[in-house]
Amino acid sequence: LCRLCSARTSALASLPALPASGPGAQIGPMPSAEGHMTALLIAFGILWSADALYLPGVAPHEFQDGEEVPIKVNKLSSTLTQLPYDYYALPLCRPKELKNSVENLGEVLHGSKIQNSPYELRMGRSELKVLCKVDLNRVQAYSFGMRIKEDYRVHLIMDNLPAATRMISQLPDGRTVTMYDRGYRLGFMGSKAYPGTKVGMPYVNNHLRFIVKYHKDPESFVGARIVGFEVEAFSVKHAYRGEWGKDAKLTSVPLSPV
Repeated sequence: LCRLCSARTSALASLPALPASGPGAQIGPMPSAEGHMTALLIAFGILWSADALYLPGVAPHEFQDGEEVPIKVNKLSSTLTQLPYDYYALPLCRPKELKNSVENLGEVLHGSKIQNSPYELRMGRSELKVLCKVDLNRVQAYSFGMRIKEDYRVHLIMDNLPAATRMISQLPDGRTVTMYDRGYRLGFMGSKAYPGTKVGMPYVNNHLRFIVKYHKDPESFVGARIVGFEVEAFSVKHAYRGEWGKDAKLTSVPLSPV
């Protein structure tokens, strides 16, 4: 999931942790009442870390400071249904123009459908951005809720590396093990295990934190090579003040990394 054979990472900047509890960005009951509209605010932040090594044989790109780092989207997948969906089959944030962008022959044979995304990242820049605001009608909200209930995962790609979610598991002997799972969960179902949520209510992960690991070696090349791409997904009931599209400002999370 990353070009890592060893790592000595140090955070250059950090984004504030978001509350795991609370109402979050709930989709609504399934099915919802006639005329039900749900507004979703999609936000993401970037965290960069340095001094990691890449595996030989994988040819990364050397990104210069401030250079755009494209993020591409792949299909949605579920181990429960085994039925993949196109990323844009759901009303997720879209770029102005959709472009197909298969990375290599293996992805063609695998049946991947890779497309561009509206995410805007720059090498070495840690910041928080609002991606878009989506108003869901009754049918769209129901579709979102069903995909969440079926445990679908979202797959992103950065510089040929798939996004991964880091998980910490505790063994019976008390030791902890770090594991990675491809992609991130589209959302989760409310339960007693998540304080502040309604049991059986789908919640969408509408706030993403990107952790990008890179390696620099001035004696060998100029720039930075991306060696790892992690995603932390949160469900946040975003709020803003002002008029959307004009002077709106997000008030639910800090507007800049700390």
